[in-house]
Amino acid sequence: MKIFKLFIDENIKTWKKFSTKLAIFLIFLALIAALGMAKITQNLDAKNNGQTVYYEGNWKEDVEAEIKSYKEQLNNSSLSEFEKKQIENEIIIDEIRIQKNINSYSTNWKNTVLGNMSLEIDEDLLELVINDDFKGYINHEKEQAKKKLTNKEISQAEYDDNISILDLREKYQIGNENTNSDSISAKSYILGKITNEKKSIRTGLNYQNNKVLTAEEKRKYEDDIKINIYKLENNILDDEGYSTDTNYRKLFESIAPSFVMTLTAIFAIIIAGGAISAEVSTGTIKFWALTPNKRWKILLSKILVIVLNLAIITIIFSILAQIVGNIIYKDYDLNNYLYISNGNVNVLNSFSYTVLRFLTRDIEILVYILFAFMVSLISNEAGVPLALSVFLYFGNSLFMNSINKFINMEWVKYIPFNNFDITSRLFKNSENMVSTMFLDRTNTFVNSIDLTSCVSITALCITIFLVISFTVFKKKNI
Repeated sequence: MKIFKLFIDENIKTWKKFSTKLAIFLIFLALIAALGMAKITQNLDAKNNGQTVYYEGNWKEDVEAEIKSYKEQLNNSSLSEFEKKQIENEIIIDEIRIQKNINSYSTNWKNTVLGNMSLEIDEDLLELVINDDFKGYINHEKEQAKKKLTNKEISQAEYDDNISILDLREKYQIGNENTNSDSISAKSYILGKITNEKKSIRTGLNYQNNKVLTAEEKRKYEDDIKINIYKLENNILDDEGYSTDTNYRKLFESIAPSFVMTLTAIFAIIIAGGAISAEVSTGTIKFWALTPNKRWKILLSKILVIVLNLAIITIIFSILAQIVGNIIYKDYDLNNYLYISNGNVNVLNSFSYTVLRFLTRDIEILVYILFAFMVSLISNEAGVPLALSVFLYFGNSLFMNSINKFINMEWVKYIPFNNFDITSRLFKNSENMVSTMFLDRTNTFVNSIDLTSCVSITALCITIFLVISFTVFKKKNI
């Protein structure tokens, strides 16, 4: 019960401080700032007609002007036969666009097919376009793949991948959407990722950096393919980078954790750094030393207060972020998290996902908190642990990014700073746009770090800091 009373007393003392109240206010402002950033982006997109650009009234005029220009070019006697033939093909293609109302700016399969015929008109494909025969187009592409296999232009594995992609295109009508947009549709974007990931698994080369695919990367691509197919099956499209409608809710829920947790980390580090050194400088630590309480209990109570308040603040602001998302972005789908378990796709609901994503960031913050705590015990100076811990918290990403970029060796992945980010390892299919925009992803060994390694190395660092802290405080001359 003594340690419980110490805990309560320490907690009351913490919340009485003006700095604590100020920190809570600043963290709240960070949440508002995240919302503001997302809303500014939304307003800018609205001003520019969003990511989707429509040409409902102008595309025919543009095509007609193009036809006129081509016909004028044909009067040029200096043109070669090849050039004349190419211009004539372009005229035929443009005339079909107008006749069949095929928007020249869309990413529809018909416009794509027509765009590839400038050098040579394929009569079979042209007939499919004229008849709006999407199924026939898919079958045509399958026949072409079969011919390439027979002629040994492609391997059996490549053929199988091509057929599976074409099956997905047919099943989910990918590329057959009735749109006037020149943006890549969300379905096409997903299919593009599946295509690239299948190619990487087949060739053994990472399509992002053309390096040899690691076992961990292969497993991730296999999982990603399952998840992306699940998205197609369940029409989960709003979270894709090239969606026809940007999910501003996801934008906000991506920014909010970075903004909020940055200030939360500073707040917690300040409390930890001054927990002992401040009492040493004011002399109040002598009061604690004269009480019958054992030193380890005093120290433990302070650590527990910091950890508990860190968790409470994190949970409060993660819930606030969810509430704000529900209110402001009610027209957008919930940002649920998809993951693989036992080979199957599972869904973590938006609320649980948001809270857990915030809380896992606490683990990384805890490392720097305990480091600040340890240094404060050793130095007796509040400024030293504070400055050093804040510097490490903010500077380690840039520092490690430089090392990881130029030193592509296995031992790099065992550097503790490369293992504190448990969140990105736990939620592999979630990208935090703020925290990852400056990170280099070309280091094969760093990318291979798994969750178990992260947890183990992080736990080891925490244990070392705690052991040193308790040992120093026990022997400290107060």
